[in-house]
Amino acid sequence: MAFRESKLFKWWERYEHHLGVGALAVGFCFDLIIADRPDSIGNNLLLLTYLVVAGVLIILLNRREMRKKEQQHSTEPLFLLLLLQFCFGGLASNLLVLYGKSGTLAVNALFLGLLVALILGNEFLRSRYAQLRFNVGVYYLLMLTYCVIAVPVFLTHTIGTWVFLFSGLISLGAITGFLFLLMTIVFRTKELAKIFGVSTVVLGIFLTFNLLYFLNIIPPVPLSLKDIGMYHSLLKRSDGNYTGLYEPSPWWQVWRNTSKTYALSAGESAFCFSSVFAPTNLSVPIYHRWEKYSEAKRAWETQSLVAFPIAGGRDDGYRGYSVKSALTTGAWRCDVETKGGALIGRSDFEVVESAMPPALSQRTL
Repeated sequence: MAFRESKLFKWWERYEHHLGVGALAVGFCFDLIIADRPDSIGNNLLLLTYLVVAGVLIILLNRREMRKKEQQHSTEPLFLLLLLQFCFGGLASNLLVLYGKSGTLAVNALFLGLLVALILGNEFLRSRYAQLRFNVGVYYLLMLTYCVIAVPVFLTHTIGTWVFLFSGLISLGAITGFLFLLMTIVFRTKELAKIFGVSTVVLGIFLTFNLLYFLNIIPPVPLSLKDIGMYHSLLKRSDGNYTGLYEPSPWWQVWRNTSKTYALSAGESAFCFSSVFAPTNLSVPIYHRWEKYSEAKRAWETQSLVAFPIAGGRDDGYRGYSVKSALTTGAWRCDVETKGGALIGRSDFEVVESAMPPALSQRTL
């Protein structure tokens, strides 16, 4: 019995898109569990394996599609299609973890939006050319986001604008080589218009990603915030740790380590403590920017900027703090950022006057 008339093929035709979404979800959940720090050799080998396998699968799938035009019968590459979705899901979730630890919710929205796009593309794109452009576009976006992490970790050991641009150039070189293979193996000189169309998608993604970076929407990977909070006092101990006194947050605010309210006694200062993870061998300065909200101007105004270097390698991050005296009542925040102003993390709080000292808890940092 011909494969196209078999029960398996009819079952595949009926549930093809659901199975694709399922493979994507399995890959996504798998890497949510096993994703590791950005300088982990094992995790980087896994990401590189995903990228290589996904690239090979895109070439094989399109090669098979070209052969179908020359053959009257051809079996459907069921396993290859599901494996590609699994690789995309694994890459997206692993990079979501690495980027999500750095910066704000904007980057999480970026990767969650990518996941939704993968699901919608899998569900609604019917023509092979549309799928080709979509798959290569997703493939390049994942390649670019990986290069932005890998280049500072393994090559430059620092971050900054030139490192980001260098990472982008490496990604463009890699995708150019991939498109050359795709043209040589699959399309040759017969359908160069398709390669040109795919190239415009790649260029659009590259330019958009750069725009997001210069708008400080792309977080400063591979740095990531491990801890931040506002303290009434910090004392460094002989073992290198800190003892901090703080106002605890309500039990239901599990995302905060310290209270959003800071009860200020006369002459008291506030301590902003942060712990920032950096990969081994990466050393860069970071800044604590203290800002107060001006009701008159309806804008945040910088009150002080404190710089200190961090050294990479410690699992719990490099710890440091800054002190702000002469606090006044109102809305405040302490931003942790890079030299270029990219936001790593933030602690916002409301300063209120207090005649009586607040009830404080103690914590080892």
